[in-house]
Order: sequence, then C-alpha cells, then structure tokens
Amino acid sequence: MYTTSTAFLEALQEANVSYIFANLGSDHPAMIESLAKAQRDNRELPEVIVCPNEMVALSAAHGYAQKTGIPQAVIIHVECGTQNLGGAIHNAAKGRVPVLIFAGASPFTQEGELTGSRNEFIHWIQDVFDQRGIMRGYTKYNHEIRSGKNVKQLVHRAMQFAKSEPKGPVYLMGHGK
Repeated sequence: MYTTSTAFLEALQEANVSYIFANLGSDHPAMIESLAKAQRDNRELPEVIVCPNEMVALSAAHGYAQKTGIPQAVIIHVECGTQNLGGAIHNAAKGRVPVLIFAGASPFTQEGELTGSRNEFIHWIQDVFDQRGIMRGYTKYNHEIRSGKNVKQLVHRAMQFAKSEPKGPVYLMGHGK
C-alpha cells in the first residue's frame, strides 16, 4: 500500500535530503513502517540518524546544511518535540540555515471515521492550540499536512522556501488519521 509516509519520505529523497535527524515518537509508526519496507525492497530513502533529543537533531541538521549548503530533515515528536527545539531553532533561524522540520500531531478524528483515529489518552494531551505557532517566529514557512494527496507538493514547496534567500528553517506538521 502506498502511504502518505512513503510519499513524504520519497519527497525528501527527491529534494536531495541525505539524512533525517530524528527523535521519533508515537506519531511516527507509519513512517517507521515505510522506512522498513523501503529497506526490505532496496529502495533508497534518506538515512535516519536517531538522536537522543530534538535539539541535538536540529543542531546536527544545522551543521550538515551549513557545511554542504544542502537542507536536511529533522523529524520530531508532536508539540513536546517542537518545544524541545528551543535554542536550536533560534540558531537555525538567525543563522539562516535551511532545514526542514517535521512534527506529527494528534489524529483529528476520534470515532473511527478514518483509519488512525484517536485511541490513546495521550492523543488528547498532545493536542495543543496552534502547534505551528510555537515555530512561527523562527521559520520562513509553516504548513499542516492534512491529506496524503498533496504531501509531495508541500514538501517541495517548503524546501523551496528553505533554500530561497534569505535561507532558513521551515516547519511541517502532519496529523495521524
């Protein structure tokens, strides 16, 4: 089955992202599954480097992008991971370093209307008002992936912003459904 996660990861590959610096959480099982299937099928996707903290992940992506000029990706865990970017997002923004940051968000359905509806107490706790607002002052672009139908376009548009002068970080978030 072709999933939104697979399309997202393929879009990163198409955008010349070599590495995903990640601190994964409960919002990333579909992405982990897509990575495992790609590995099984010998399909090339960016290499995942697991980081112990989101600030470490963004700092590593920052350094790589600063050295090579090629934006890399950071994948973090919902709103708590977004907040853990702290000083690293400040550094990337003020240093005008291109990097794509992706965070998950709680599913937006709760009665089984779509596959992946809320089914854990944490889905309510991690559903904060305006998660994108946490990053708004530090990113050139932020958007919410609401459907797999246009995920590649959103990734490419975000990367276009990241690489345009003045360069800088961009933020995407996606809901589990």
